[in-house]
Amino acid sequence: MDLELIKKLNHFNIYANLGFQFDGIDKFEKYTIAYHNKIKDYWDNFITDIKADKKEEFDKIILEATPKMKAKDREVTIAVLPFMQEIYNNKDTYFDDDYELVSNEVWQIYDDFENINNINTNCLLNVKLEKTTNMKLYSEEMIKAYQTGDADDPYGDLDSIYKEVYENHKKIKNEYTEEFFLVKVNDKIVGVTSSLYDNEIYGIYGLTVKKEFRCKGIGKEIIKQQLQMCKDKKLKIAFLQTEDGYYPADIYRKLEFKDVCTVYYYIKKK
Repeated sequence: MDLELIKKLNHFNIYANLGFQFDGIDKFEKYTIAYHNKIKDYWDNFITDIKADKKEEFDKIILEATPKMKAKDREVTIAVLPFMQEIYNNKDTYFDDDYELVSNEVWQIYDDFENINNINTNCLLNVKLEKTTNMKLYSEEMIKAYQTGDADDPYGDLDSIYKEVYENHKKIKNEYTEEFFLVKVNDKIVGVTSSLYDNEIYGIYGLTVKKEFRCKGIGKEIIKQQLQMCKDKKLKIAFLQTEDGYYPADIYRKLEFKDVCTVYYYIKKK
């Protein structure tokens, strides 16, 4: 497992999304808290980068961090990454009956850019990615695509607060570039996707296709086009995250994305 790569991806994921997925990052001596002021979902509010070599030390850190999470009206959630080696390798010891595992988030990368033309999406439709700055329209179409209510859709009941957050989003000044795309077939919006990138990593975020247009190869075609954008920018890797055990992770593997690691999210019970 490439821990340096995982550290780099983690830094990218948090700081590229600062001002959007995260409103703040509070760093302390032995842990970090990432949070959002409006969105309450665990993947936007968590304690991570915990430096503890034994359970007693870990418990002390969580006890210290708990009031900080409670002050933000957030559940006490811990994101466990592989570079937290002691905790990651001994999860059963550190996360006893006081905790609930709520997510196995798989991180995947693509770096075989010479092979993009060989990717077969099996899509017979003319799919176009149209860049947009109309965040009101983007947010409306995103919510339509995500709120399926399907049990096999890991984001099928996405909180409507995301619509407000996306609609009012304004880019903060930093070294990362963000792009939002409406996915169209015959001028009809069938989904959305977005990207964040620096001079090395191209992050693919928020890719979703409306329920009635799924299973037509559109998602694969979106990914293929974004990989081409990544190649055109001469970046080194494309990066995405999704919930393991659901169909998107397997689709990305079929497109030759490689698993880098699994990130575990635990919520401390009341």
